[in-house]
Amino acid sequence: MREWLREEAETAGDALGTAKRRGGPRSRIVEAIAVLLLARPMRAAEIAEALGYPTRYISSYLSYWRTRGLFDYENGFWTLTDEGEEYARSIVEREMNSRVAQYAALARKLLQEPSSETVAAAMNNKARRGRSKHSGRVLPFTAAATGKRGNEQQGLRRACIQAVLAELEDLSSDERQVLEALLHHYERWGSTYTYLDHLEKELEADRIWLLGVLRLLQAKKLVYIYNDRRLGVRVGLSKKLRETLTGCSRA
Repeated sequence: MREWLREEAETAGDALGTAKRRGGPRSRIVEAIAVLLLARPMRAAEIAEALGYPTRYISSYLSYWRTRGLFDYENGFWTLTDEGEEYARSIVEREMNSRVAQYAALARKLLQEPSSETVAAAMNNKARRGRSKHSGRVLPFTAAATGKRGNEQQGLRRACIQAVLAELEDLSSDERQVLEALLHHYERWGSTYTYLDHLEKELEADRIWLLGVLRLLQAKKLVYIYNDRRLGVRVGLSKKLRETLTGCSRA
């Protein structure tokens, strides 16, 4: 675990000088740890409990970024260095600015929306005009997605996925969580691949952790990872797993 953690962190900027030039480590979990330590010194177990990660996983991050000057350790407690405190405060400032921008956008939207009186008048006019000659028609795309056939296909994929997961008993909880997300994507859309940023967003996961788990699944020949220069990193079910699911669906 330390090897892939080191490799990914170095890719994001292995020296503190590089990290500072880029605005800090490109890792949400490092940001979360820094913000927590801005409140007070904490033990690794406290940080892990607050963030919902295993203690040894958090300890790896703490130890790694201690060597890069963000964190310090004394008498069982982790603290921020001067550079770490500056980094943590920049995160808080960034998030606060982002929050202000979001509320400003909402305020502008409220000003642009019609008043309740205007909406009521429009609804009354629509009611007087009666139903359109096209009302009641189902668009082909909607029918394919929500119709009987679409539901049957989705149900069949769900049954096949459950059968496959039942046979994979040697997966860790992290591996199972990521694989289930990929299989859920397949169940819902019928697509055997997605992209790393989409998967990261869906799982609300740290990219370093996610890439590490995906590599473990790749070693077990359950997924593949492909770097598409135009669209980003693509992650999909392995050929063997796709064939298993296809064979189950036809059975």
